[in-house]
Amino acid sequence: MLEMWDARYGTVVVETTDAGRGIVVSGDDVPTASITRTGTPEIRSDVPIGTRDGQHLQLLLDGEEYAVRPGRGRFSRRSYRVRVSGHGQEWLFAPATPSSHRLVKGSGYRGDNEVGMFTADEASITAEWSTEIRIAGMVAGAPDSTSPDCALGFVLAAAFGTGARLMMVAIASAAADAFLPG
Repeated sequence: MLEMWDARYGTVVVETTDAGRGIVVSGDDVPTASITRTGTPEIRSDVPIGTRDGQHLQLLLDGEEYAVRPGRGRFSRRSYRVRVSGHGQEWLFAPATPSSHRLVKGSGYRGDNEVGMFTADEASITAEWSTEIRIAGMVAGAPDSTSPDCALGFVLAAAFGTGARLMMVAIASAAADAFLPG
């Protein structure tokens, strides 16, 4: 169990359940969010929840089921995206840096729809809530985050991790691993 303090939403608790098959996020000022691995997918050790196969994942946010569609998570940064939709809402959780993901409202990043940036490691998850966005030299106000956004960002960061290397760096690293003795 990880208990973190978020400057905007207070205490956020992240728990792993069912021997790693599920992740639950809760807190005083955030609704409960959970992702559960279902069925018998091929397990991937590089994914905290064990799979990026959306057919084998169930996402609940405040008791309501949402569709979760993670990318394959291979060489390109785009492949580490996770799309969430349902109940007339849509979010995109996408790599922004080698160590963080951005949560945006809608199906794609436009610059003015960023809610926050999430960074996860083995010991913690942090959120930096966006207050203003810079677009082509202009400053725009960011959309206000909500407590469901907070719960969703934390559960996605815990389930899938955050960040992705640039494609060329990932390919070079994979090639070096394949040819160099370990």
